[in-house]
Amino acid sequence: MYAEKVVAEGKMVTYWSMDEDTGLYDVQINSADQRLRVFDPAEKRWRQVCSSSANELLASISCEEVGFVSVVNYSVSSVPEASGDGGEFFCVRQQELSYGKKIKDALFPCDCESREVLTLLCQDCGRRSFAADRIVGGVNARRGSWPWQVRLEYDGVHQCGGTIISNRWIVTAAHCFRASVVIQPHFYTGILIDFEAHCGQIPHVHTFSFHARQYRTVNNWRVKLGSIYSKPVNANVVEVNTIVYHSSYLPFVDANIDDNSRDIAVLALTQPLTFNECIQPICLPAHGQRLTDGQMGTVTGWGNVQYHGVQADILQEANVPIISDAVCNAPDYYDNQITSSMFCAGYEKGGMDACQGDSGGAFVAEDCLSKTKRYRLLGVVSWGIGCAMAKKPGVYTRISRFLPWISTAMRNYHNSPGLHKMART
Repeated sequence: MYAEKVVAEGKMVTYWSMDEDTGLYDVQINSADQRLRVFDPAEKRWRQVCSSSANELLASISCEEVGFVSVVNYSVSSVPEASGDGGEFFCVRQQELSYGKKIKDALFPCDCESREVLTLLCQDCGRRSFAADRIVGGVNARRGSWPWQVRLEYDGVHQCGGTIISNRWIVTAAHCFRASVVIQPHFYTGILIDFEAHCGQIPHVHTFSFHARQYRTVNNWRVKLGSIYSKPVNANVVEVNTIVYHSSYLPFVDANIDDNSRDIAVLALTQPLTFNECIQPICLPAHGQRLTDGQMGTVTGWGNVQYHGVQADILQEANVPIISDAVCNAPDYYDNQITSSMFCAGYEKGGMDACQGDSGGAFVAEDCLSKTKRYRLLGVVSWGIGCAMAKKPGVYTRISRFLPWISTAMRNYHNSPGLHKMART
């Protein structure tokens, strides 16, 4: 994390009350009774969802759809005739219900003759047990401020950051697992040894090749979590069982390709995490949630505190605004290198940015989509030119573009040790 001084446990219940035109969501899980409710835009009313043989699938998809990754429990509740909810139900077209599709596309108004409706509890996420002040970028994070941030180490050496999304899964960048690389006029932040020395000396070279270490032996990876320190006295260390990266991350297909789209990977741990005040999962974006130009987010990591500096001993945080694709693709920025699977964040004059060693880490933002404010993982640190340079902001993988991919990877490879590649879904 590089910055110049610039002035500048429990389970969850969520409530969604805004329509899709706002870019938010029209699904709610009521805090009082845990019943699933979906907004009917035609009738301008909320409807409960009638119980069916698809309850398990519907519960799982519903939690994923609002960004909470997994369902903890689901059940059925009876609605009395005199409850005031009479007649306002949705039923499910089971053949149209599938992961990656919004549940409302599989629902239709009905009478629900059984008067039994679906209730569910999703995994809690995106909440911090310790209150933390918002500190303007490039400073030490406080204990418990970012309990989803982890360190990824290979043979005991820090390589990348990552983000907890469930008790078994971590999200990070695909390029953390590269076997070899060809450096283009831009550079990748992150894991390459002595990489910053090459980039700093020859920033205008068009192609520069060198051999990089192999980072693909799964058993050599470890995840450190639960501490803001790079070398905690009593480290929580978990082994990695599975790595899945996007098969269309083109530098893995051809190192001469100058396209960093789809820079995403997920890791499965060998054992489930126990959540506490220092270890918590982040929420993912809700399906359909859009980024807002100028929206402030926080990037965290143990990367270099200066361009040619050493890595941080304490987790660093910096607050930076999202930059529009139009601005970031301008000739004096990244000249049309920003694709729909990326976004930029930073300041025109530079000063705050992710740097070497921050790769794979989190870009998060707090939102008010539920009654309780929660943080969501909007981006993964991917690449950039230099660190905190003017008009060369950090570039992040746009998580909202990969929600079906993440979901599919977790379902398909939850019990498949080793390194895997998976195409788009």
